[in-house]
Amino acid sequence: MPYLVTSDLRLLDLIDSNRTFAFLHFFRGTTPKWVYDALLDPVVIQIQFKKSYDATDYINVDDIELVGKTQYVYHMAKRNVIIYKVYKDPTYLVLLDFVKYSSYKSVEEWVDDFCNKIANNQYFSIFYLCKSYGKRRPHRNRKRHVFLFIGEKI
Repeated sequence: MPYLVTSDLRLLDLIDSNRTFAFLHFFRGTTPKWVYDALLDPVVIQIQFKKSYDATDYINVDDIELVGKTQYVYHMAKRNVIIYKVYKDPTYLVLLDFVKYSSYKSVEEWVDDFCNKIANNQYFSIFYLCKSYGKRRPHRNRKRHVFLFIGEKI
């Protein structure tokens, strides 16, 4: 079964509320094939929720204390959902239509929260959405696309 991994706990609450949900996502690497399939037809996927945390390790070797950091990932939950509509690089008007299915009150709040969760090195690849709220199209040389997923819990 295709899957999507996220740490967005607001999405977990939306899915558990047994209603239609909408969320924004972009893929740091290659976009999976199921996303392009979902542009044409509904797709059943598994959404996996994870939480990451950093731990500091202290190791004593020959009376020398070494300090290291380790990142741990804790998988919290899995939900099977049907994604019945996908928008690639959604515009402001599309986001306005579906903000009622998100957990946000406005498009600006939704996009601000989405953009604040993105690392700086990834931020510039989706700069068009974060600075203009989707009023402009992405530059054609940009490799990253933001996807708006609309779905329901199975």
